[in-house]
Amino acid sequence: MKTIRILLAGDSTYEMYSRAFYNAWIKLDCQVYYFQTNDYFDLSSEKSNFFLDLLSRAQNKTAFGPRVHKLNRQMLKIAEDFRPDLVFLYNTRHIYRCTLEKIKRLGSVIFLYSNDNPFGEYYPHYYWRHFKRGLSVASAGFVYRLQNICDFENAGCKNVYQLKSYYIAERNYYIESPAIQVPKVLFLGHYENDERGEYIKALLEKGIEVGIIRASWGDFEENNPHLKKLENTQALYNEMLNAAEIAIVFLSKINHDTYTRRCFEIPATKTMMIAPYTDDIAAMYKADEEAVFYSNKEEFVNKVCYYLEHEDERKKIAERGYRRLLKDKHEVTDRARTVLDIFEKMRLAQ
Repeated sequence: MKTIRILLAGDSTYEMYSRAFYNAWIKLDCQVYYFQTNDYFDLSSEKSNFFLDLLSRAQNKTAFGPRVHKLNRQMLKIAEDFRPDLVFLYNTRHIYRCTLEKIKRLGSVIFLYSNDNPFGEYYPHYYWRHFKRGLSVASAGFVYRLQNICDFENAGCKNVYQLKSYYIAERNYYIESPAIQVPKVLFLGHYENDERGEYIKALLEKGIEVGIIRASWGDFEENNPHLKKLENTQALYNEMLNAAEIAIVFLSKINHDTYTRRCFEIPATKTMMIAPYTDDIAAMYKADEEAVFYSNKEEFVNKVCYYLEHEDERKKIAERGYRRLLKDKHEVTDRARTVLDIFEKMRLAQ
């Protein structure tokens, strides 16, 4: 089979996003050009000052200005030289519709993906405008949330698929004997002004020790002896999950999430996951067999207390959740292969 040439555009700052797809496609023997959009707003290698830094950040946020124009010119030039079969835009906000139109005329198939919610009401109207305009040019769009399928279609995208989140085998894995100690119950996610704070307070009131991320939770329950604010959680994320007995999932109401990345990262460590009940998560794991679900605060607290006291049941659920994760193939390479399968079907249909 012909080697697929992929032009991947995205922010390379964090390993779990576009960089993970780059690594996955390399493993799948694709020829990949990684166009790192964040390079155009990084002044670390230039002589900069406060004004230039401020101007660069403004251009990044508004997706307007000379740096954005330069990014688009370079994107087009790379496409002209590299001649990709597939152009995959991962959460890109800076690439103009006209740039995509020119690339499409070169014969490339264009896919747009966002693991965010570009149609969320909390974003300023200008923030995702280029991405939204590009959807009508794309051969296919990929969404993180099912609710965005209609949004993509209404924006003119004819072929829309859900591309769920994933875990990364090199980053999320089981450790038999973790070298660190953490509270038995962890939530390694960000603070949001919803009920998650009240749920954690309810555990603390029961005398249950809970670990959270210091950098994200600030002065939340600052003097509570049962709350442990953890440092260096990004680097120690996998070890901490392995060392915990129960790891909590909360869902972002701002993003209208019905599942999250942690639904894959937690089972990968053979730690029991407790998550809010949604049809999405319940379709991935059997209730009280492969994961534990809650529907309200009282049920949440009762189940955490129960499984802390019933180790054998907890470990069996964690083990079955781990096996289900592997069986259903939720690793990033599986997602990258799904994209290639859709691309091949489109190419054959032409």
